[in-house]
Amino acid sequence: MKFLDINRIWSYSLACILGFMEPISTLILWLLIFIGVDLITGVWASIQEGKIITSHGLQRTVIKFLMYSVSVILLQGIDVYMLTFIDCYLAKVGCTLICGIELYSVFENCYRITGNEVFRVLTQFAVKKIKEKTGVKINGRKRTKKTNDK
Repeated sequence: MKFLDINRIWSYSLACILGFMEPISTLILWLLIFIGVDLITGVWASIQEGKIITSHGLQRTVIKFLMYSVSVILLQGIDVYMLTFIDCYLAKVGCTLICGIELYSVFENCYRITGNEVFRVLTQFAVKKIKEKTGVKINGRKRTKKTNDK
């Protein structure tokens, strides 16, 4: 009889992790779908505009997915283990906010691809609804590189 059966420890650990992740697996899948559609439309728009697609840009997409997923997992931990006296559904709320912002980006990309005013109107509608429901202002956001002040 072994005191520490490493296979059993790994099996139990994996079962615990998967048990915790099961309720949010659909949310993580939706994150992947929204980020994937944003990636595809962004690459398409960049190709149409003659911009160069770099591995750095694709790397940012992977990092974004990982950070969003970690955020949803942490929100689920708060929901399940810390706020047990109320049902906040923080993971769902956080995932909805993230997917809403990604949808805004998809609409922007579709407008860049087609030039169709419908996508510009949808972009403005998404901005209005996101700000109205969450207070988050995403209109006119500018992506800047981090600089080190020395």
